[in-house]
Amino acid sequence: MKRMIQLTLVGAAVAALLGGCSSTGSHEPAELEKIDALVKTDRAWSESLGSSETGLLTPALTQTGIYAAGDDSLYRIDPKTGDTVWEVTTGAPVAAGVGSDGQFVAVGTVKGELEVYDSDGKFLWRARLTSEMSMPPLVGSGFVFARTTDTRVTAFNALTGERRWRHQSQVPSLTVRAPGQMVFSPAGVLVGQGNGRLLALDANGRTVFEAPVAQAKGITEVERLVDVVGTPMVDGRMMCAAAFQGGILCMSSQNGKVLWRAPVDAVTGPVSDGSRVYVTTSRGEIKAFDYETGKPVWTNSDLLWREPSSVAVVGDMLVAGDFEGEIHVFDPASGKRIGRDSISGAVRVPPISMGDGALIQSEEGRLIWLRMQKKGN
Repeated sequence: MKRMIQLTLVGAAVAALLGGCSSTGSHEPAELEKIDALVKTDRAWSESLGSSETGLLTPALTQTGIYAAGDDSLYRIDPKTGDTVWEVTTGAPVAAGVGSDGQFVAVGTVKGELEVYDSDGKFLWRARLTSEMSMPPLVGSGFVFARTTDTRVTAFNALTGERRWRHQSQVPSLTVRAPGQMVFSPAGVLVGQGNGRLLALDANGRTVFEAPVAQAKGITEVERLVDVVGTPMVDGRMMCAAAFQGGILCMSSQNGKVLWRAPVDAVTGPVSDGSRVYVTTSRGEIKAFDYETGKPVWTNSDLLWREPSSVAVVGDMLVAGDFEGEIHVFDPASGKRIGRDSISGAVRVPPISMGDGALIQSEEGRLIWLRMQKKGN
């Protein structure tokens, strides 16, 4: 099986770039070697939600439950049991979702529409967007934010659907199609851009900053591709973002001062446990950098060309899925694989830490809570 990086062509460049630019090459994925399993995994529950048009549907874990989607259905699920609390049919298959703050639940459909429901599954409103959504909606502070493939970020009143503002960025000719999300930060809403910059927007849609994560190099469109990928990382000290064919940038959450940079060809956003910052590369490596200095700590190459997802921090473990539905557990200090399990369908979106395990949604629409415990504990 060949390893492929999905690229999305935009605008007039389609005709010029259609031939031969749909991947960065093909490689045989690494064979999985036997490991000394130090972690016991247990499938607490598993639910079938239905597949998706994009394979990039992400569930939302909130205080009121799990909100997830598959095909043309939106679900609220009990985190403890996996039971469906309610299910509603959306106006079209879900392409981007789910975003929720526990009060409002939002999805984007293949018809280029944003649909919003309350926590009981009651339909509230629908808005026609300028194009299809490229990532899940961001919901919070009384707003629903939608980012579309034409790089527009639009803010709506969460209760009424009234459009509050719209921000337009330059549309790149070529982008990486990978799971990602917008996030809240002290500086405002953080949005990764196709020009290698991290954008922060305030509550009125004004630009707070636009920080360069990577600079385009080379001659061809593919060589100059520097998408900010995945989901920016925000904690009490740092805001970090990573770029394809670029690197990681980490800034102060308080004043935006650059703290450190590190070169890496990323296909996921950075993830941190407070000691290290982790990112997955286009080759399938998982790399760890020191949280304070950005210096490399370790690189795991066991999953070369297996398209591993972004990692999730689960207690004192790291968890990632791959294109065959294999679930890998790593030791965060050394990068060594210490556990493995498997589910049905490729894992494209990042696992979500939940309780003593990880919440995982596969490309086939299977949602699983996988418990994990180190042996001897």
